[in-house]
Amino acid sequence: MKQILFILIFSWFGITVSAQSINFGKGNSSPKTDSIAKIIMEPTEYVVTYAYSFAPDPEFPEDTKDGLTILQIGKRYNRFSDYNELRFDSICDEVAHNRIGVADATPIMLGALKRSCFTEGILIDRENKKEIIQRTAGLRTKKYQYEESCPDLKWEIVEGDTIIAGYHCNKAKTRLFGRDYVAWYTPEINMPYGPYKFNGLPGLICRITDTNHNFDFTLNGFEKAKTNRPIYLWNKKDIVKTDRKTVRKIYKNFCADPVSALLSKGNVQIPKETRASVEPKPYNPIELE
Repeated sequence: MKQILFILIFSWFGITVSAQSINFGKGNSSPKTDSIAKIIMEPTEYVVTYAYSFAPDPEFPEDTKDGLTILQIGKRYNRFSDYNELRFDSICDEVAHNRIGVADATPIMLGALKRSCFTEGILIDRENKKEIIQRTAGLRTKKYQYEESCPDLKWEIVEGDTIIAGYHCNKAKTRLFGRDYVAWYTPEINMPYGPYKFNGLPGLICRITDTNHNFDFTLNGFEKAKTNRPIYLWNKKDIVKTDRKTVRKIYKNFCADPVSALLSKGNVQIPKETRASVEPKPYNPIELE
């Protein structure tokens, strides 16, 4: 399964190469299937889904990729992550508990990974106003973790209203990590939450877009949780504990030279002709500062 995942990762990076041209080293023929190691914080009380659209290249904001993200709201914690990555975790747990076979699960898992595009899992401790961020930085096989205070957003309520997903919304503006944003929030849902790290408005955020049209989150579902869906942190032993500055640097270096990043794993070899054909990736992080 790991070889399949590596090949899929190559396709995500825009590297076209046959399986015969990659040497994956030893020890990958019998991957262990197990449930996802996690620290469960509490049950989810409400589930909010947002369509996610982003422009990988800031020079071409009209050329976007689309995905689906999910906000889980509990009594104390919120968690924002990629919907399909959460689905991948859930399927892994189903396999580990013998509720679905590996043969049936594998194409579903790979499909979920292929559709996932939001690279962060953000746990918000509302009581202590702290965030724990678990994310990748280019290579999807490596996760990093760091903590920081929730951003102190300065919202400006401005004139304007619209209807989104059936909810009447008012308009607001703010700035976060070097980008200016326009938000639409609904007082009809009395929850001061939203996608990503956006919180603090007098109602749930139904849509938020940066003014350069590179990132967009739009509500497409809000409901009380119907099943036991825990809010959790990943607890794998190989998660690297670090800080925000280091992760930003790792991601920037990956975009400049993605092949070197993959080779740094040590168990993958790529022919020189393939390396030469790989161009740098555009660098357009949601956090510019």
